Amino acid sequence: MRMQTLPDVQAPARTLSPKWNIATEGLSAAQRQTILDRMKAVSFDPKEILFDQGEPSDTLLLVTEGRVRLFQTLENGEQFTFGICLPGTILGLAATVTGQGRILSAEALESATASIMTRTDFLHCLAEIPPFHWNITRLLAILSIESIERSGPMVLDRASVRLGTVLKSLARPEPGDTSQQCLLVVDLTQQELARMIGVSRSWVAIALSEFERLGLISKSRGKIVIRNAKRLDGFIAEERNH
Repeated sequence: MRMQTLPDVQAPARTLSPKWNIATEGLSAAQRQTILDRMKAVSFDPKEILFDQGEPSDTLLLVTEGRVRLFQTLENGEQFTFGICLPGTILGLAATVTGQGRILSAEALESATASIMTRTDFLHCLAEIPPFHWNITRLLAILSIESIERSGPMVLDRASVRLGTVLKSLARPEPGDTSQQCLLVVDLTQQELARMIGVSRSWVAIALSEFERLGLISKSRGKIVIRNAKRLDGFIAEERNH
């Protein structure tokens, strides 16, 4: 088993915030190592599914490298993107605690790794490390509040807002741009983008052309450039207020 250093990261806006720092807050080095010893490192290729909705929740995943998309597939086959996860994000916590089936699926957006802990080992750590148990209790409460705060805007957001938000979530700083205002989205098809937003591919094509006309992005085959991140933020805010 390949051991890893547990991540300690900060999340930019519009992504799911890493929560591992909360889970391990106040733990001694020995207690952290006890938890780490019960984790197994697993690698995932781009587009690979980490888990599917409906599967038994018998493992907890801690994203350590790469970004992961959480999504739900509706009965009609449409997909709804719940969020983009960064290193430090814990996946499947509530379902692992309750023992219920997974309600979301997870897909690697790029090459990714995760540290996986079985439900049995997780429950053992809760029993053996009281501060960890308290941290997980706090974390579940935080996640519950965040879910309530996020559910309203997600339902009410217009498709154009969802498009802008997803593009920001997927973007990386362009090499050489020290201001980090010019961002790149690469290796993403319009069909994949349509599935994330819950619209048709033809709508995405028209919307991207409109974004380009407004000077928000430029696009070429396999690449979308966000010309100015602050300007895109302003567009999203204005669209939400309409």
